Amino acid sequence: MKPILLTSVMLGLQLGAVAVAQSSVEQEYRDFKGANGKIIQAVLIDKTDTEAVMLLRNGKRANVALDKLSEADGDYVKSWSREKAVFLQKCRGLTIRQCLELRGYESFTFRFENNSIFIDGKINGKPAKLLIDTGAGTSLLHIPSATAMGLEVGPLTEKIYGVAGEAPAGWTAVPTIQLGEAVFKDRRILATDMLKDKPEGTKAREDAILGADFMSKLDAVISYPERRIFLRPDLSDEDKAGVSDGSGTTDFRLFKTKDGKTLRGKVLSKTPTVASFEVLGGENRQIAIDRFIPEDEAYLKAWSEVGALFLQHCQSLTVNELLILRNYQSFQFERRGNHIFVDGTLNDNKVTYMIDTGADNSLLNLQAAMDNHCEVGDMDQEVYGIGGKAPAAVTKIAKVTMGDAVLTNRKVLSTDLTRGGEFGDIGYVGLFGADFMRELDAVITYTEDRIFLIQR
Repeated sequence: MKPILLTSVMLGLQLGAVAVAQSSVEQEYRDFKGANGKIIQAVLIDKTDTEAVMLLRNGKRANVALDKLSEADGDYVKSWSREKAVFLQKCRGLTIRQCLELRGYESFTFRFENNSIFIDGKINGKPAKLLIDTGAGTSLLHIPSATAMGLEVGPLTEKIYGVAGEAPAGWTAVPTIQLGEAVFKDRRILATDMLKDKPEGTKAREDAILGADFMSKLDAVISYPERRIFLRPDLSDEDKAGVSDGSGTTDFRLFKTKDGKTLRGKVLSKTPTVASFEVLGGENRQIAIDRFIPEDEAYLKAWSEVGALFLQHCQSLTVNELLILRNYQSFQFERRGNHIFVDGTLNDNKVTYMIDTGADNSLLNLQAAMDNHCEVGDMDQEVYGIGGKAPAAVTKIAKVTMGDAVLTNRKVLSTDLTRGGEFGDIGYVGLFGADFMRELDAVITYTEDRIFLIQR
């Protein structure tokens, strides 16, 4: 049916005397239905507890009483927010990276090795290659790397457990761990031989595993589509940018100059050669754009009023809301200790998966694979992990789902994750690994305990 523009009499509208210029809003008209069934096309631009303020196609503003709308449209108005509307109309072009950096996150490009993700940091002042592993309940050091960094590994009186078994470990005092501008001081971390039972000649991929303990502390956001991890340095023991003032401010971006200095502020304006900043404390500064490192120089050259508009009008939007507005599906994950779990299905049976960025490939518990009617082959494969190696079987899965995301006809490995029944019912069917998360452009946020997926 062709939409009909209703008169003010039909909906009992009180028309405003002042017209609103249509050019001020990117028009995304919606069909609103009155309680009498009539249709009006308008853009919702504001609301009160009792009225919706609408921009009509003729450019006029109309105040519509909520009780004059259908129940569905009344609910839409009640759930509508000005921040979301501004974002959709003006800021939709901002990337996840831009939205988070504008809020004070520091971002790092991560590297894929197979499907695992790595970033660079420093341990005890020495360069370190770090594996980002949400499946690791605690961070770990590789004993040879710890020794090379001048750390003293204690007696191997502890045990750690992985998908392939167990390994001895010892507590190690670590004076500093640095990730960009974030610094942690005086931590005790377990160290183990990460090459236990690996084939001769295998080299360690990482100096340390950065587990969920640090991810949670720094409100980490892991974005597979942008190949970046975002951290809040102001939540660490020492913010090297020198701005940890306890205010929790998140609307100032980190900028780095070529001479090694760090500035945290927001851009107010710019010329082709100079940017004007507001820094913490309210001071305004003008700095030549070519003084910044190449990445920040490129950011400043590309800066526009859109970023300022986002900070002014969309600051209250959560990461969850920003990603839902980008058509991601959002799932609340459950924390058990530092591990994270999300519900889904396996061959149409409701199950729970552990989310594990440290697993190159997804992995099923052997008994769960059989119970959920997967086609399990011979135990002629091997899986390796912390604790050594374990026999595994190629397993065919007809269907995996999480929300509306559907993966069909997949092959993964299955192994005994209970380690011979030692741990009994583990409470999940297996690891939802980095292979599936790359395919579904996953974003994981510890700020809100959520994972986001989208099927392109």
